[in-house]
Amino acid sequence: MTKTVDEAEITFFQKLQSLIGSSPPKEVAKLPRTIHRICGVDAAYSSEGNRVAAAAAVFADNRLEETRVHSGRFTFPYVSGLFFLHEGPFVVAAVSKLKRMPQLVCLDAHGIAHPRSKGLATICGMVLRVPTIGIAKSVLIGQVSDYRNGLSMMMYNGRRLGYATSEPTRYWSPGFAVSRPELERVIRQSGATCLKALQEAHRIAKEEINLTT
Repeated sequence: MTKTVDEAEITFFQKLQSLIGSSPPKEVAKLPRTIHRICGVDAAYSSEGNRVAAAAAVFADNRLEETRVHSGRFTFPYVSGLFFLHEGPFVVAAVSKLKRMPQLVCLDAHGIAHPRSKGLATICGMVLRVPTIGIAKSVLIGQVSDYRNGLSMMMYNGRRLGYATSEPTRYWSPGFAVSRPELERVIRQSGATCLKALQEAHRIAKEEINLTT
């Protein structure tokens, strides 16, 4: 699809994104110390046209419990830093179809490790009103430095953003209603399940987009 977004639109949405608050309202469920239901959500795109399929996969106590898919057509093109406008509506729709809201949603995207501290994982968490984290495959901002016990720290302008892991290499940052210490606990206790849920969501989304194109 030809990119038709005007520069004024991009600037407007960037400024709007910066204004959005990140403090969770009182009705948002807090992240429990032991997480039993983790959702991974990812999207796949058709090689031609503008079709998209988003899938949500919930693992309960490390076993696949439920999956949901939402397919549609995107109209807002990919713009770096404004990924939430491109993919957000579809991943939110997929998660919203679940019979029960998970305790944590993991997205193949950035959370606060973002130029305006509000990547796709943060914005989607705000809309869904559920704790979220971003687990990205590449760095958007910041540098990685040594930390402890198999984790590296993501830093930006002296601020601690999140963590990096290896095998596979992933960059983890809080999305919404999750603190950085809580994120570290999630990685150590449930990191493998988070990655498994994302992998399953990716597989389902790819399968769906191949069936509908």
